[in-house]
Amino acid sequence: MNYEEQIEELREDLIRQVNQKCDSLLEAYRNGGYCELHEQREWEHRLIAVSPAELKGKKPLAIQTKSGTWIETLTWKKVVQKILQTYNEEPESHKKFMDMRGKVFGRWRAILESTPNNMSVQLKIDEQLYFEAKFDTETMIKVLLEKVLTPANCDCSEIKIRYISK
Repeated sequence: MNYEEQIEELREDLIRQVNQKCDSLLEAYRNGGYCELHEQREWEHRLIAVSPAELKGKKPLAIQTKSGTWIETLTWKKVVQKILQTYNEEPESHKKFMDMRGKVFGRWRAILESTPNNMSVQLKIDEQLYFEAKFDTETMIKVLLEKVLTPANCDCSEIKIRYISK
């Protein structure tokens, strides 16, 4: 999928979100009920279409892999771990991840390592492959996308996240 197609998909997702929210507000108004603007509701977005900042304060429920399978993930760390494990099953991505160990850094520490020894909060992806997860939600998703998946040429366009507002 090229960059222009990704932007168009993002546009479609954003328009769908706005329409859903407006529809629920109108329905509540027409039924004479009070409409809470920040009600708890379930959302579903493509990983590349959602802003990592938007995920702060949200609770993840599941991710959908490229194969279409939904996997329950009740924490953001589990979301990141399952996404990395899914891509790691592909031989080409696995090789790229293994080559990136010790070479991809956050501010003060490696993001991917072969051992958990120097990591504050490690997620085991595979034997001799660990991800540093001592980040807030927004930063962890940004690091996943910008420092690991994009450099490894992983196509994230089919990954979806289902979450609720708290």
